[in-house]
Amino acid sequence: MRVRDALEQAGYAVFWDQSTPPGKDWDSWIRDQLTGAKLVVALWTKSSVASPNVRHEAIIAREAGKLLPVMVDALAPTDFPMGLFMVQALSIGRSAREFNAMREKFLAEVAARIGAGDEARAAAQPKPSPTRRNRRLLIAFAAGLIAVAVPVWLFWPQLMSWLDPDAPPVSPDQVRASVAGEQVARARVASRADATLSGDPAMIGSTWAWGAGQLIAGAPGEARGLGQRYFDYLASVVNADCRCYYSDSIPHTIANAWALMAAAKLRHPIPPGLLEAVLNGQSPDGWWMISLNAVPANENGAIHPTALLTIALAEARRAGIVPADQRARVDAALRRAVAWLNRGPQNGADWSDYPANERRTENLLFAAYAAVASHVATNGEPSAAAGAFLRSVRQLPPATEQIPSGAYISLTTGVRFFDDYRHPTAPWIGAAAVIAWRQADSSQRRVLREIIRQWVETNLADDAILRQDWLTAETLFLRALAFPALERR
Repeated sequence: MRVRDALEQAGYAVFWDQSTPPGKDWDSWIRDQLTGAKLVVALWTKSSVASPNVRHEAIIAREAGKLLPVMVDALAPTDFPMGLFMVQALSIGRSAREFNAMREKFLAEVAARIGAGDEARAAAQPKPSPTRRNRRLLIAFAAGLIAVAVPVWLFWPQLMSWLDPDAPPVSPDQVRASVAGEQVARARVASRADATLSGDPAMIGSTWAWGAGQLIAGAPGEARGLGQRYFDYLASVVNADCRCYYSDSIPHTIANAWALMAAAKLRHPIPPGLLEAVLNGQSPDGWWMISLNAVPANENGAIHPTALLTIALAEARRAGIVPADQRARVDAALRRAVAWLNRGPQNGADWSDYPANERRTENLLFAAYAAVASHVATNGEPSAAAGAFLRSVRQLPPATEQIPSGAYISLTTGVRFFDDYRHPTAPWIGAAAVIAWRQADSSQRRVLREIIRQWVETNLADDAILRQDWLTAETLFLRALAFPALERR
């Protein structure tokens, strides 16, 4: 649909075989269209390379010298039938952002082969025969209406964003369709959690405290039957010194955050000692470090672990699993964490923090982490972090799925730990865009609208996303936190 729309907006007449006209033979109909077309664009995906009809049509177009191959999925030469692999095929990707980045190059390739759209269409039109004056006027009037109506229809969402920037970024139907589209991803995440817990704990140590916990928190409904196995597993790998869980040879804060999050999502009692370890690991200023046994220094205070543990504690409090004698302490920890997360600079674009990165592309991401965590912990109150996100949202870096830490951390044991954790970006930016909408002004909403729309329309059943189970789980988790804000608009 994106390719078709781009071609039509450029002035080309586009044929797309969505249905056979009544009384037409499908085979003859397609052959006629292939014969009459000036160019045939073949969209190569994992599905289309396996389609006999697509292969046949591509061969006909190739033999006629009018095949333009376009890669949607990343495919190897061995994926193609013999004779159809095109090394020079243009790659447009599957997402709207990827296609938009390649749109002009794609249209330039089309124009190089058959000329500009308006010129090609004009050359193909027969010269009008003389008619009565009123008929010419009627035709001209109708053409004028079409000329106005078609661009309005094509650009209606963009037009509405300018005419009414305060209108909801997406419709309730779009949100419902997006949630319904999560079914495949949720089943996959739950299946991976099941497979993880079916292995041999002795072979992997306590790493599953993180992996399985994150998967369960991402799809708690589908993984509910795994709860007891997960908590039995946690009991078998708990560290006797900290009463917490190790991953990558350290009591990793994020691993313990996901264990706490899984307990909250399943409304299961918090494993003995875990809450105490988490609360003891917080600094008086409100931050947590990447490791619960890191040297407690301000430069080690990390936003992502702090954001995750803030959300985990707030969700545990909301789920009613925090013991009565610990509730006041948890509430105090949440207040400190929210205060620290909202300490960012007024311009929202110089948020220097751990992990240090001279490219400073993570500023927006840090603000996104803080905005989402503040929203959850304060039940949706406006926050300075969301304001910082809004002030830096125009500096959105190129699409990326994660950024690396790449930092050495001194531990209280006297050793140094190299933190190579990759912090996810896209799902946090999407969630922060939804959450910050209420605080945004009209110009900021024009930017947010596109981010939100793309995030809502993300196809979580895409194999490229599903292959990274942890990222799929985190995306599902954040959508569950943010989407209620869309439904309330």
